[in-house]
Amino acid sequence: MTMSQHTSPYRGVADRRADSILIRPALPEDAAQVIAYARGVFAEPGINLITAPDEFNPTTEAEARMIVEMNRSSNSLFLVAEDDGRIVGQLTLQGGKRRHVRHAATLGITVALEWRNQGVGQRLMEYAIDWARAGGVLTRLELFVFVRNTNAIHLYESCGFEVEGRRRRSTFRDGEYLDDLLMSLLL
Repeated sequence: MTMSQHTSPYRGVADRRADSILIRPALPEDAAQVIAYARGVFAEPGINLITAPDEFNPTTEAEARMIVEMNRSSNSLFLVAEDDGRIVGQLTLQGGKRRHVRHAATLGITVALEWRNQGVGQRLMEYAIDWARAGGVLTRLELFVFVRNTNAIHLYESCGFEVEGRRRRSTFRDGEYLDDLLMSLLL
């Protein structure tokens, strides 16, 4: 998979394909759209994320600064998946800040509801893994995923991630305690 732009135009839900999506690093001017996208995902009922919509309140300026900081870092990455100028997915690799953990990054990924199970997550993951390997700094990618999120677990396993452990009752969401898995990919 290359990191090049695919130029197929968006033609509607029935014709959507992941190869029509542009995967690219986020830019500071994306900040307002990134915030709106994330708020929409956080507001989905039963979403497999730990953030509630009212807990995510960055200013556009703060989000733009965070994007710039991640772009400047040799061990962090902020990607967006874009369809006809609209963000439909995002992935972050947040690299360790201290010298002894700079080789490790925590991965977070979301895909808009209407684009799930169409290859967008796979494209984001492939881009991030290729970037991490090429950079020469990261040797470990890790993530947390709810046990109930079997589609995401399948995606991560297909990209080479392995389960390292289970955190029991790690999250209380939607009136119940949820377990999650720690998964990693050693590069």
